[in-house]
Amino acid sequence: MKTINWSGYEWITQERWGDIHPEKTYCWYDEHAVSIDVNNHLHLKTRYNPKWFKDKGLWSNTGVGLVSCTNKFKHGTFEIEAKLPNGLNLWPAFWMWSWDTWPPEIDVFEGYSDKNPNYLDLSNLLKIRKIESNVHYLGEDNKDKTLGAKKHWMGFKDPTKRFIKYKMIWLPESISIYYDNILVRKIEDKNILKQLNATTLNVVINNHVTDKMDSTYNWQNFQSLAQESDFTIKQFTYTKL
Repeated sequence: MKTINWSGYEWITQERWGDIHPEKTYCWYDEHAVSIDVNNHLHLKTRYNPKWFKDKGLWSNTGVGLVSCTNKFKHGTFEIEAKLPNGLNLWPAFWMWSWDTWPPEIDVFEGYSDKNPNYLDLSNLLKIRKIESNVHYLGEDNKDKTLGAKKHWMGFKDPTKRFIKYKMIWLPESISIYYDNILVRKIEDKNILKQLNATTLNVVINNHVTDKMDSTYNWQNFQSLAQESDFTIKQFTYTKL
């Protein structure tokens, strides 16, 4: 596990519970897929880098860049300015989850490029990018519930070619999500807010791939396997309430 200092905070280059997800074993959190350039921009990449996990008895094909902040955050404003990675079957995200348990989780955005490398999804011409917000919470039956993923209007410009500000304002009475300072979603569900207000949040930013990426390894040649995607983040800022 590698630790980096960026945007005034300490980050680890894997999830706090390990370097491979127990249910998404087709990729793993690769410290060498994380870097900071001379402008202090964070780069989270995907790269073909098979690794053997002896305890699981399996190979994981793709190394992905992820950073998890070691700080425990409470109410306030969370923002990144980022250019999304270009490529098929990518899954970049900016999200938070509780230090105490899971759920709750807030997904400021999750991008899915399973149809087009620039996240285009022409099924809804007003919301043409498959870049979504969501919230996970604990239901009355003690099972994971979700408010439901929603796409939002982001303009016509390609988010893989320009930097966009993704922001969440967490108040005791509401959660507001903004893309380029435009309010796209507001959450005021009292049960969700009660769960969030009782905990602190872990901030995670990651590049990722979907399982569709793994299935293509059977026919792609090595040159295309070795191509990288690059999720570039100018900075992360947090303003305490």
